[in-house]
Amino acid sequence: MGSSRDSNGLVVLDRDACLQMLATRHVASVAITDGALPLVLPAMYLLQGDEIFVAADRNGILGRRLPDNIVSMCVHDIDDSFASGWNVTVTGQARTVEGTMARLLDRSFPLWGRSGENDGQIVVRLDTERIAGRQILG
Repeated sequence: MGSSRDSNGLVVLDRDACLQMLATRHVASVAITDGALPLVLPAMYLLQGDEIFVAADRNGILGRRLPDNIVSMCVHDIDDSFASGWNVTVTGQARTVEGTMARLLDRSFPLWGRSGENDGQIVVRLDTERIAGRQILG
């Protein structure tokens, strides 16, 4: 883990530490725009290597707004009572995953918030070039 601190005294996490933190969770807050206004919604994600895949109902707002747009996602594990934990943010281009890869990934995501088959699900790959994290040491 990184040893430098930011101006608030938080430990700055390097890329590898950020990816390690992301690997411990599967739900993120994803920021998109809707009608030129910011909107943050929960979404399921998978981390494979240094690639992030996000799934959403194709007909839902995330499914309509994620593909081919710049989005941000935030994952954190912060314990309010002890003021410790971490936060990782990824900002990048979300590109639709097609073909065999999409079908394989689609099976990796559980149905969430709906019933029946997940035929209507879309999977996007989020570029991880811009990744940043902070750790709070209590």
